[in-house]
Amino acid sequence: MVCLLNCVLLGYLTWNLRISDAQGEYCHGWLDANGNYHDGFQCPEDFDTMDATVCCGSCSLRYCCAAADARLDQGGCTNDREVDNTEFAARKSTVGLNLLP
Repeated sequence: MVCLLNCVLLGYLTWNLRISDAQGEYCHGWLDANGNYHDGFQCPEDFDTMDATVCCGSCSLRYCCAAADARLDQGGCTNDREVDNTEFAARKSTVGLNLLP
């Protein structure tokens, strides 16, 4: 019974430490060259290896990688904010409402 408890505890700690080590950088959302907004994501993503904890790439295409020297300085990017959607912005109506008595 003690051996079983030790195995369960060891498995839990190993699994818990692996998850906490997997937390990498957050790649901020960005606008690509076509004006499409891409949501940000936490590294590593589901399809990345566990050591891909660094946000890499360029300001217009971001991905997770393991090479610290390839880290993207996201502070220098100017396309990391959503553009205002003026197509659906509220506009003052020019149509009047006439109530007849």
